[in-house]
Amino acid sequence: MLADIESVPNIVNWASLIRHLLLSMGFYEVWVQQGVGDYNCFMSIFKQRLTDTFIQNWRARLEESSRANFYKTFAIFQLQPYLDKATISKFNHALSRIRMSSHRLEVESGRWAKPLAVPLSERKCVTCLVIEDEYHFVLECPLYLELRNLYISKYYWKRPSMFKFIELLNASNAGCIRRLSCYIYHAFKLRSELLYKGRK
Repeated sequence: MLADIESVPNIVNWASLIRHLLLSMGFYEVWVQQGVGDYNCFMSIFKQRLTDTFIQNWRARLEESSRANFYKTFAIFQLQPYLDKATISKFNHALSRIRMSSHRLEVESGRWAKPLAVPLSERKCVTCLVIEDEYHFVLECPLYLELRNLYISKYYWKRPSMFKFIELLNASNAGCIRRLSCYIYHAFKLRSELLYKGRK
């Protein structure tokens, strides 16, 4: 494969991919020398470089995305506790939908309206006439007060703030995560029922 790279410069094979990876990570001398010296030391440094580069590129893509405005406020590149602590899939799915803005709240559904997207300032909650975003849905809207009282600690919603909301979304306590995911699931369900009745 090394001979192929030398004779056909544009060939793509395992060796050319390794060369490209080493070059892109700043380890050209490893390719030139065809060796790494202390293997364990090199692998440790190389893995860290790969991780750092990936996270840096992930953050850059996130910043450039017009869809990730909410996710950017709390995104941390690590395994999120809710993924293995909200053990009932329908509740876990509901929490994932809120975190990734993959839902039908007006802040997102207005984006996909045809023929033209609804301006952000007009994507309002039908009850409160303020922007219906994740923060409003989880901590403010009076439609879900009974559910909120049942599932979410008053600390978060009595005097709500974005700081408290991010704290809630990044909670690592299993009980807190499960209650939040139950709230979101039932609130989505209630919202769908109310919208369905309103259209009849």
